Amino acid sequence: MSEPAHDNSTDDVGSVPAFFREHSEFLDSLTQVADSAGNVESWTQDSAPASEQELLRGLCKTLDRYQEQPTCLDPYLERIIGQLMAVVREYVYAYHDSMDRQLPIPISTTRLDGVFELLYTLCKVRGYKIILQFFPHAVADVEPVFATLWRYSADLGTTGWPARYVLLIWLSLLAMVPFDIESIDSGIVEQPMIKDVDSNTTQPLIDRWITQGKLYLTRSGCEMEGAAVMLARLLSRKDAAARQPQFIEWAAREISDAARPAITGGSSGGLQIESVLRINGALRVLCHLFSAMDSAESLAPQIPRLLDIFQLDAFGQNAVTRKLVAKAVQRLALLMLPAAPVAASRVHARPSVRANLDNYAAPVSASVEGPTSAGEDPAPDTEIPEDVECFVGILLQKLHDKDTIVRWSAAKGIGRVSERLPLALAREIVSAVGGILREETLVVDKGTIDVSMTTEHSWHGALLCLAELSRRGMLHPRALREVVPWVVRGLTYEIQRGDYSVGANVRDAACYVMWSLARIPNPSSRQVFAEMSTEMATALISVAVFDRESNVRRAASAAFQEHVGRQSAFPHGIAVLQLADFFSVGIMRNAYVVTSRKVAEFEEYRHPLLHHLCSVTIYHWDLRTRELAVKALRELAPLSPAYVRASLLPGIVANVSSPFLAVRHGAITATGAIAEAISGELLANTDAVKLVTAVADRVPARYIEDFGASLTLAALASYMGNLSRAKWCAGGDDTQRRFFGLFEMALTTCKDVDGIVHDFTAFVDAYGLTSEQHSCVEEHTRVARSGTSCQSFVLAMGALSGQRELDLLSSAVSNGATVEIRRNAAAALGQLCARSRASGNLSATWEQSAVAALSRGLEDRSVDNRGDVGSWVRKQSLQSLAGVFGSDCSVLQRLLSRDADLAVRLLGQVLHSMTEKIDKLRAAAGRLLELLLCEQRVDRDSDSDIDQALDSTLEQLRQLILIHSSHSSDFSWADPEAAFARIVPALSVSDKRLRRPLFEGLVLTGSTEPLGKFAVSAVAAYAETLPETGATVEDGAQPEWGVDGIVAELTRLLLTDRRTSKLINPALSVADQLVEQGALLAAAPVSWIPLYRATQRVAFKLRAPHRLELCLKLYSSLALMSEELAGLAVGSLLAHMAHPVLRIRQTAADHLFAVVCIHGAIDADSDSDDIGRILAETEWVQDSASVKDARARLTALVRRHLPQSQD
Repeated sequence: MSEPAHDNSTDDVGSVPAFFREHSEFLDSLTQVADSAGNVESWTQDSAPASEQELLRGLCKTLDRYQEQPTCLDPYLERIIGQLMAVVREYVYAYHDSMDRQLPIPISTTRLDGVFELLYTLCKVRGYKIILQFFPHAVADVEPVFATLWRYSADLGTTGWPARYVLLIWLSLLAMVPFDIESIDSGIVEQPMIKDVDSNTTQPLIDRWITQGKLYLTRSGCEMEGAAVMLARLLSRKDAAARQPQFIEWAAREISDAARPAITGGSSGGLQIESVLRINGALRVLCHLFSAMDSAESLAPQIPRLLDIFQLDAFGQNAVTRKLVAKAVQRLALLMLPAAPVAASRVHARPSVRANLDNYAAPVSASVEGPTSAGEDPAPDTEIPEDVECFVGILLQKLHDKDTIVRWSAAKGIGRVSERLPLALAREIVSAVGGILREETLVVDKGTIDVSMTTEHSWHGALLCLAELSRRGMLHPRALREVVPWVVRGLTYEIQRGDYSVGANVRDAACYVMWSLARIPNPSSRQVFAEMSTEMATALISVAVFDRESNVRRAASAAFQEHVGRQSAFPHGIAVLQLADFFSVGIMRNAYVVTSRKVAEFEEYRHPLLHHLCSVTIYHWDLRTRELAVKALRELAPLSPAYVRASLLPGIVANVSSPFLAVRHGAITATGAIAEAISGELLANTDAVKLVTAVADRVPARYIEDFGASLTLAALASYMGNLSRAKWCAGGDDTQRRFFGLFEMALTTCKDVDGIVHDFTAFVDAYGLTSEQHSCVEEHTRVARSGTSCQSFVLAMGALSGQRELDLLSSAVSNGATVEIRRNAAAALGQLCARSRASGNLSATWEQSAVAALSRGLEDRSVDNRGDVGSWVRKQSLQSLAGVFGSDCSVLQRLLSRDADLAVRLLGQVLHSMTEKIDKLRAAAGRLLELLLCEQRVDRDSDSDIDQALDSTLEQLRQLILIHSSHSSDFSWADPEAAFARIVPALSVSDKRLRRPLFEGLVLTGSTEPLGKFAVSAVAAYAETLPETGATVEDGAQPEWGVDGIVAELTRLLLTDRRTSKLINPALSVADQLVEQGALLAAAPVSWIPLYRATQRVAFKLRAPHRLELCLKLYSSLALMSEELAGLAVGSLLAHMAHPVLRIRQTAADHLFAVVCIHGAIDADSDSDDIGRILAETEWVQDSASVKDARARLTALVRRHLPQSQD
């Protein structure tokens, strides 16, 4: 086959390749494999060459990527399979010929395992039916392939199964050759090669073929499937027809014998795996055989026994077995039924679009039953065997099975069987399937169907079956009118079981039924669809936007699309479909809030969507679904306020006292949402006002005190917040006290109080608080315990405004008992400032106090078993500060005038936060820094009371940080590499009060992984841009910032109190990394001695192994900077080889070996070999006399070459 003319470009649709993109490389590799595997001389080897195996693994991996788009391979299959089968065919012929010649070295059965595995992969990806089309199938191939399979059957181990599978399916193709099997039987194959068979027995080829197939029917995996296909095709031949009854008798006996332990009760735990494999193999071959046979006449004697076998209870433990039973039953029933001609009522749509349009445009007869009358039944008098009724009964029973694969197989079987039955019997089956939906259901008032007592398995199976019947045109108009209401009920089927629900598969199957109804080929159904189009359309669109499961929403959208495209009966079909397409309904929030609002613009869908929301979705068991439903209700209610007030609101309010928590919570929150969304409509109606305002009183006290109280109180808080925002200030002081009491209970009981505090803020704005209530809130924050009540009320204080609240929150930011209290205090402080500024009550003094308190929050470094919990406080403080500075562009001006030290300290803390290892925290700090430097206005007049030097420093920061990389439009402070590269140049700022916090943050982050590499790399790159020399740090003068400044800062950090400082270890690590990278080579030699002395001070009398190892590592790095440092470092390393901690001795020896013997930091002349030998051969982790002697000899050798000052 010539290769299709494709170029190497890719025509992708999304992420799915439009064709076989790797075809060139694949075919080149395949040619190499064929050349290597086709080497006849290599067939005596046990395995393929390594290069061939590598190529085969790559080819299989390439094919696996096309598992979901296998048709992309179709243009190349003939060439691929042709090359592989040419090798395999030559191989099997070579083995067949060798049986006469008796070669001294036999052909190996494992040499072509890789080629067979590649062929199996092709079958797995594309399907064996397609792959077999390109297999050779000459008559001469039969015996060689059979002989090769016979040889592979000698060892049925865990390996070689791909080869056996390929040979089996190849034989299944060869079994269809149009020649008598006896005419090609040469008798060359010897019987003793098969295990457990009498070697003295002589059988014809076809019998040996059957025996060989039976051998594989008990094998697990694909070998069983290959053997079943092979046997079915072989036994369906005319020259094998006489063997069919005998084989079916054997299969029935095999099933009975394997199932006997479970039938007789001898196996309490169910069937053993060996028995299950025997049963599945026999059933699988029966399925294929019944499908391949032309008539059931030869099966008449076996049908009663097969019927008994299909009804055995022993199959209940294995889903695959039950599925095979369903498949065998339906195929046997089809075999017993005549292939009746297609009736006019079942004819599919014509291939011409114009003919279809003309057909649908034709008037419908007055009697919609006309096209399906008995007069058009193609075979009304056909005699149906009685056994078919039993088989249909078995399939109907399988619709109740607990496994989906069984129900699905049974549903397809019923659809296929019904096609061949007379219309009267087919209608009985439709009625029986519909009866399954009516089982254990209760039709209550107004036609509502209660399904709480039903099982989801039965409904799922029945709906699948209805879909199959519908696709085949078996639902006549009267049946449609009966079935559609039940299918519509199935679209909302859901039963709660504990903390989860069942029914998603039922809803999905109902969408499938709706989809199949659109494809009914019977034109007489048009009038039924015209009558029920609005009901079906609104039901589908409600599920498409309001179902919890994305697959169900998409299935409903697909069904809606099918009806729009085929029936054209849905109102505004195309316009609605464009709004609720596959992608729009895929995201739950978008479907609920956005898509539903757009669809509700159409009047036909508005009320059904609102009704679905208020009767189903707001009472859903899932909290997130209820919350989204309430948001959707808030969007949809203004579109039809009168309908919501008159028809929906009374039913919702009636459920606020429901004993079911989900129903109660949904009703309360929905009432509040409606009260806010259509407040104008409700306030104009006295009855509506009474309904809404009485909600809090209608909730029994036990529901806000017992189990579930937190959720009920949260719902009441949402309800009260909605009323407050809508200015429902009815009821006076009594209502205000009642609402405050509920808010107090909610803040005390609930854990997640962010939404409650938001609603409490609205309540305070609408009703205000009395002095006693102010004191109550403050008292809850002073409770001497660290519970959720205290932290909740601290957060709620942000809704207040006053000096007492400001002082309390300012103290709680740094002195709160728990990190949650400190975090909430920071958040509340920001809210208090925002509210005070909005009301005009925020003075400069309050502003300064709040900034000072939040500045203290940036220093919270608390750590517990949850990790760096102090980051919660720091992040919230940064966000609150951003709110303070973002709401007024002159805050920094006032702060610099009143307390310049506070402003500088805050800037230093923000710069320090810019180096945090937490991305979100660093992003919050970046936002605040941009506010301070870009959006805050600072007066630069000469008469301003702001220090000009400080003003210059701010301008310098602005130039270094922001303008430095202003061209980066996609820059994000959350990106560590980009953030560190931008912030590091700020080290050049002249004010050390800003430089030092930034450098300390870089050092802290530089010692951690994985962000440390970005920080150190940024500092190293920045150091290359600094001046090569700088003033010394010993003369007391202010040094000019340069590389010497970096060394001086590292020295300063090492000289901090080693008992309390958390910067010493990071400083040692970062200093070592910078020295190793050569970033500090430009520093003046005199600046290195203070760093060494500081390191020596840290290591003095130190027993902490980790810190001491860092010191030793830094010694070895400093030794390479100068001869003087080399002598000092070597002396220190020698001293530590006598350290009490044995681990430190070994570490010091390793570093000393690197310094002296590898890098040659000191000139040891001829002693270097002796020094290296002593360091390498001595076990320094031992404390023995030999080690002490080695240390003494090593010290003498090394000190001989040290400078005199180090001797």
